[in-house]
Amino acid sequence: MVVDTTYYDALGVKPTATELEIKKAYRKLAITTHPDKNPGDETAHSRFQAIGESYQVLSNDDLRKRYDKFGKEEAVPGGGFEDPAEFFGMIFGGEAFVDLIGELSLMKDLTRTMDITAKQMEEEEKAKNADEKMDAKDEKDHASAADTDGLKPGMSEASSTSGTSTPKPRMGQQTIMDKSEEEARMDAAGLSPEEKDLRRKEKKKGLSKEQREELAAYEAERKKIRDERVETLSKKLLDRISIWTETDKGHDVTVAFQEKTRLEVENLKMESFGLEILHAVGTTYLQKATSFLKSQKFLGISGFFSRLKDKGTLAKDTWNTISTAIDAQMTMEEMAKAEEKGGADWTDEKKAEYERRVTGKILAAAWKGSKFEIQSVLRDVCDKVLNDKNVRVEKRVERAHALVISGTIYQNAQRDPDEEGDYMAFEQLMADAAMKKEKKDSKKDKKEAKKEEAASHHHAEKSEASAAAAGKAG
Repeated sequence: MVVDTTYYDALGVKPTATELEIKKAYRKLAITTHPDKNPGDETAHSRFQAIGESYQVLSNDDLRKRYDKFGKEEAVPGGGFEDPAEFFGMIFGGEAFVDLIGELSLMKDLTRTMDITAKQMEEEEKAKNADEKMDAKDEKDHASAADTDGLKPGMSEASSTSGTSTPKPRMGQQTIMDKSEEEARMDAAGLSPEEKDLRRKEKKKGLSKEQREELAAYEAERKKIRDERVETLSKKLLDRISIWTETDKGHDVTVAFQEKTRLEVENLKMESFGLEILHAVGTTYLQKATSFLKSQKFLGISGFFSRLKDKGTLAKDTWNTISTAIDAQMTMEEMAKAEEKGGADWTDEKKAEYERRVTGKILAAAWKGSKFEIQSVLRDVCDKVLNDKNVRVEKRVERAHALVISGTIYQNAQRDPDEEGDYMAFEQLMADAAMKKEKKDSKKDKKEAKKEEAASHHHAEKSEASAAAAGKAG
């Protein structure tokens, strides 16, 4: 018996609902009530927030027990309720995938690197302001000099009074004079010591020594964290497949191992971007395992070609990641220009449509980067598991077969027909953006095809005319 059903009612489930039923209900409501899907509805945000709050409590075993027993007042998370935007901060898999892929570091790495390089941008801006001060002072001095009576253009005040020109300095003196002149200009413009230092740095360009050292230190820290992540995931992977590798591997054991993996998939596929992550994991397991097995059968020759193929796939993934990020940036720039232009065409509906497109493109770029990171880490994990020279080859072959079994199930993971509409709002936004790009590319391809067809037709007519002219000449 529960004392309060408000959260259950918000998600449209019974108090006896299972974890999976609660997750499915939340996914359906998250997309139908998301503010982006309900432009103009002032209640959408509050409803979306209420659903997020309900799910945050009911998806946590301890909070759910306290809520069932004491009600809402006793079921508040330690850090308070998160805003839905922050709640979706763990978009790609969340805690459910930690044992499989570890904690994604892409956004953390980008944020830290941007914090370091942002210092450089701030210093460049201050140096630019210092330059403007100096330019303004030079213009003022030039204007004063032009107003001085009795001076000829190009003559200094000293030369007009003495009647002699200033002697030309020798080479050794010129550098000293230039430096002194620069210092004098900075003093005359009233630059502070900090502005003077920044201007000197700006002339040298690039990151400062401190910034380079900070980046190098962070890179070393990042490598250490990644190595620890690979080590931890390798141990967890060995534990997971040991159910099969450390037994007689008979038919019953194999079926039980497959069934356990499928049950794991049933939960994971319902997470945000769950299917995409499962497919990425499965693809990596299959690539590394089959490459290893082939290398054992054909004296390493077939394995060599498989490794070449893997490198080709890596290069393709790298390009896809970069091109998706460029596409997102171009869409943001396009929106900024449209907003700046304004006019009657720039309606609230148009703005909302652009915002959805930009969000979708950003999510697509973030997913490509996250997928790249996931597969890169898992390649190292598989290499560690399959190429451990302290383990006999026969055992490593068994590990490879276990990865094939798991990888196949992960790669073939699908949602049931009644779950097809249960996409998270962010997955839907990314899918919509991708569809619009495909339509745009399709129109572009058709336009280019028509141009080529017209050019080809024109070329054919020209050739026929030339041939006819040649016939008459003959």
